[in-house]
Amino acid sequence: MVLMLIGIVLLFAAPQWPEPLLLEAQAQRLAQDIRYTQALTMNRDQRHTIFRLAANRYTIVDANGTPIVPEPAPLEGVSVEPFSFSFTPPMAAPAGSYPPVRLTLGGEALTLAVTDWTGTVLLQP
Repeated sequence: MVLMLIGIVLLFAAPQWPEPLLLEAQAQRLAQDIRYTQALTMNRDQRHTIFRLAANRYTIVDANGTPIVPEPAPLEGVSVEPFSFSFTPPMAAPAGSYPPVRLTLGGEALTLAVTDWTGTVLLQP
């Protein structure tokens, strides 16, 4: 009986991830998907683009606009400003100069940037 009571209390009192940790995890995931887009560009020797579809969804497409399957899962609880990053072969350099992208969750925010020349993905508070 005591174990059942403890189980019920733990079920309803389960700790929630603090917003800064969840935001950081989701930002890292987006940064990894940008790096994956760069790797696809180098491996397939064709332009690839990653762009925002909706507030928390984005996709990766090849040079013909065909989505890469499987598409990335939506960012959980995070709002993302509109963005689009294209990379050109053979070295997967950015196809242009792109403004930083702001990710927000509650009162927390992070900025993700892709450097102009090297395509390095940076996360900044």
